Amino acid sequence: MNNTDNGNNQKPNMRKPNPSAAKVSALPVSPSAGNPAVNNVKNMSGAGRMPARQPARRPSSAQAQQQVRRTANIQQQPARRPDRQAARMPQQQVRRPSSSANAKPQRQVHNKTREPAQAAAPMDPQQSAKLIKGLIIAIAAVLLGLLAYGAVTFFRDETSLINQEVTIEAGSVRPDLNMFFAEEPQFPKLVSCNLNFEEVNINLPQTVTFNINMYGGNFPCKLIIADTIPPVGQGIAQKIFACEELPDALSCITGIEDVTDVAATWKNVPDMSLGGSFIVQASLTDGCGNETLVDVPFEVTKDSTGPVIAGTRDIEIYVGDNVTYRNNVVITDDYDENPELTIDTAGVDLNKSGKYDVTYTAKDFSGNETSVTIKLTVHEKPEGYVEPEVVYAAAKEILDSITEPGMTEEEVALQIVWWCRYNIRFILRTNSKSWTEAAYNAFKTHTGNCYSTAYAVKALLDVAGIENMIIERYPYQTATHFWNYVKLNGEWYHCDATWREGYDSYFFMYTTKELQDFWQGGWNGFQYKKDKFPESASKSVQKKIDYKNHKIKET
Repeated sequence: MNNTDNGNNQKPNMRKPNPSAAKVSALPVSPSAGNPAVNNVKNMSGAGRMPARQPARRPSSAQAQQQVRRTANIQQQPARRPDRQAARMPQQQVRRPSSSANAKPQRQVHNKTREPAQAAAPMDPQQSAKLIKGLIIAIAAVLLGLLAYGAVTFFRDETSLINQEVTIEAGSVRPDLNMFFAEEPQFPKLVSCNLNFEEVNINLPQTVTFNINMYGGNFPCKLIIADTIPPVGQGIAQKIFACEELPDALSCITGIEDVTDVAATWKNVPDMSLGGSFIVQASLTDGCGNETLVDVPFEVTKDSTGPVIAGTRDIEIYVGDNVTYRNNVVITDDYDENPELTIDTAGVDLNKSGKYDVTYTAKDFSGNETSVTIKLTVHEKPEGYVEPEVVYAAAKEILDSITEPGMTEEEVALQIVWWCRYNIRFILRTNSKSWTEAAYNAFKTHTGNCYSTAYAVKALLDVAGIENMIIERYPYQTATHFWNYVKLNGEWYHCDATWREGYDSYFFMYTTKELQDFWQGGWNGFQYKKDKFPESASKSVQKKIDYKNHKIKET
């Protein structure tokens, strides 16, 4: 039994080799590391030992060479990475045959290997169904989580496109919903708002709040309409007098443009009391406080000349008569078209005979004043005095008989002058002690001198409502003369209805130049105090007067 411990050193029996045994001995021996019986062989002794191995047969020379070649081929092949199954299997130790044919066979040494795991028992079908159901639920939960995450991310990314506050300039553009998005959403049909942009007044600075509904979520938004652009305008050149106040600033600016109401005030006003050329700034301010300064040129005139008072003269009346102080008085000024006239009659008593001072004072808008004082003489009424009302009543009867409704002032005045020229026979002397008596006697007796005729024309003009004056020759040498100064079509003309020896006509609507250019018998006789009366018309109208038929020609 000692041969087993020390290996098989005995010379094999000489017998015919068994091919089957040789083939087996040449193959690799299966690992026996996991077999405890093999591992404990050396520890066994006596009766407990296993019988000694049979001596191995030596392979033949041909078999040994074949084994060598097979081993060499295996060594020459490249190393392969063992797969998982190969890694789990115990490695087999390959016995290499000796290169010598007489080599002694070596004893197989089995590596100690792990015992294979015990096979698992088959799983219960119910447990398998539960496992599959749990796996499906887990997968569904993961998918739902991924879907929810994707939906949240999509909602966040889409709603981040909303601009919740948009500011536009008032009056610039019409806003719409697209202004509140950085780019178009993926599903624009799922986006809406509760504001009708067409109803928004874009010219009114304001803040409009509304909500945008996007994919079921409400987002508060603001549309701010701001006015940041100041108004514009251009100044209008002005001409004023140094005494005048500045006109309203808004009236001195044109082309004002702004979306809101604009107010204008003057700023930086210089001292213009001495006259000259100036630039005055006007401040244009809109409803949002935006301001623009506009330059307005000013030409300022200093007025130091007072008005001119013309037509004043001493007045003679009778006790109880009425006086028209402004009759025939004309006020003119170099700048002021309507100077103010005041008449001081504080010391006058029309019911008491005497002489009184009457003062006329004219004042222009610059404050310049001019004063003229006349004498008002009040006489006791003489015997045979005729009241003015009686004279005017007689004049109205005549006027109604010689005029027709619809006549112009020129046509009415022509009929009056014509009637007096050919219906009042000239006499040199009269007994008239007043103008009323002279005019009344001329109407009733159809006689009178130049004084009677001139006042008869005056009474008729007064009744017709035509402004007129009496002019007296000045200076004169042998006799005085009176004629009428009549205002027709806004201008003053000379009219004379008194009979003139050797001149079978009358004067109607003569200019001053035409009247003073008239000479008969070597003299004129129409000189007077021009500075006491308004200036006459300068353009002649004689071509349109038909003296023979006392009509105005059509031109």
